[in-house]
Parts: sequence; structure tokens; C-alpha cells
Amino acid sequence: MNERKKLKKQLGDKYIFKMYLSVNEVKKLLSENPKDKNDVLFASLAVGCVKINTVVFPTFEKMLLGFDIIVKDTPESEEWICYDTITDEIKLSPRSIEQSMFDILNREVKEYGLSYTECNFEVINGKSIKAK
Repeated sequence: MNERKKLKKQLGDKYIFKMYLSVNEVKKLLSENPKDKNDVLFASLAVGCVKINTVVFPTFEKMLLGFDIIVKDTPESEEWICYDTITDEIKLSPRSIEQSMFDILNREVKEYGLSYTECNFEVINGKSIKAK
């Protein structure tokens, strides 16, 4: 069993993969002129305390595929915090999207010492704002 399948089994409902666009819709977006275009969420993979969003975004020359690495500061937190944004080449095939996203996420988790199940961040207590 590969690492993705092991984590999927171990984390249960804390492992969530969702595609918001079809591969053909993404290929069409990538071929369009970037003028007046906005970022579009293609797919999302949450694996415990880390998550990767695949986004189609405009540059001056063309549309590109990018990956937002997002983390939770604690496993129980509802909020996600953007950790890094990277570009990488992946094969746009419906069967390979989830595995490709996992491979990128897993590489980042290992490279930066992140964790799927634990908080690896120092807690910094700041000021809190009270609503009136």
C-alpha cells in the first residue's frame, strides 16, 4: 500500500480530496489569454493538518497551474493558513490528479518538517480584538 493510501486509511474523514473543475475545463483555462482573468480553484486535497489547493492563475504571458500549501496551526483548528505557493508540472489526467497533488504535498511536508497529524508551529499569543 502506498503512502497516500496509508494516510487515507489512517486519517479517515481528515483526508479529503475534491475536484471543482474537470480536467478539460482546466486545459481550456490554461490555453486562454490571461488578460482580465482571476485565480480559479481546480482541486483541493486536505490530509490532516496540511492541505494543497491546485489553482489556475494568470501571469502576464499565460495561465499557469500553481499549488498553495496550506497548514493548520493546531490539528483542531477550523482555520487554514497559507504556508507556501509553488508551481510544478503535473500530468492533467483525471486518474492522476489526486496522486500528483499528494506527491507534491508529501515532498513539501518532508522538506519543511511539516506534519499531517501534529502542530509544528510555535504558539505566539497576540492581542485579541473584542467585538462591541
